[in-house]
Amino acid sequence: MPFDKPLLSALTALGFTQYEAKAYCALQSGGPGNGNEVAKVSGVPPSKVYETLARLLEKGAVLKTQQEPVRYMARPWQEVASKLLQHLGSAAKTVETELGKLQHPESPKAIWTLPSRDAVLETARSFITDADVNIFASIWDDEIAELSPELEAAARRGVQVHVAVYGQTRLSSARGYDLTACGRSAMERLAGRRLMTLVAGTGQALVAELHPDGGVEAIRTNAPVIGLLVSEYVKADVLGRLLIDDMGDARFEHLRRDPGLIEELLRG
Repeated sequence: MPFDKPLLSALTALGFTQYEAKAYCALQSGGPGNGNEVAKVSGVPPSKVYETLARLLEKGAVLKTQQEPVRYMARPWQEVASKLLQHLGSAAKTVETELGKLQHPESPKAIWTLPSRDAVLETARSFITDADVNIFASIWDDEIAELSPELEAAARRGVQVHVAVYGQTRLSSARGYDLTACGRSAMERLAGRRLMTLVAGTGQALVAELHPDGGVEAIRTNAPVIGLLVSEYVKADVLGRLLIDDMGDARFEHLRRDPGLIEELLRG
């Protein structure tokens, strides 16, 4: 019997081999059976089915009878999942403890690329959670929606958090600055690409260009000069917003659409 690929993929992500996943699903769908019956339903080769069932027994995913002929039964998934979570939690804690004995400080001035938007967000969360003095960031609505809990928590524990917000999101504990107009003009200049930055103190900095198609070009670094550059970039954006407030939106729109001014800036 063929089983859905998403189901088999999910089970393998939880530590089952392909054969184990198929055998477990066969017992769930067909009920208790002996090795030959499980092989027939699951598609696991008969030569591999008994060692596969033995591994499922070790995992606590199946039960077997004590009398002959031996038959196997799948345990309810809720019981299997509970055991897996306990095992994974214990293993994760052990890894965290043991890796702490192995870790060395990151090389100074190292620059590392980040492969995806998820990696960008996870790195940002880590920087925010570890920050103890200040945070400067420029973040768009799509990303701040996922980072605001950490930003607000950092502000509540005493970190000075300043966020240039390109969008409608409003922060309560953290200090947010409405840069909607600046963000709109930036997206026009960058053909829909969005620049996100974050620096925690002068230590860890993140710079990411997020593309409309979901792609990213992003780096993280502990180089102090880049951390300084990022924090000054955020401050300059905020100052720009204050200047726009002072001159008025109409004057700002006129200036940013002035082709002579744009050419002059590009020449400079």
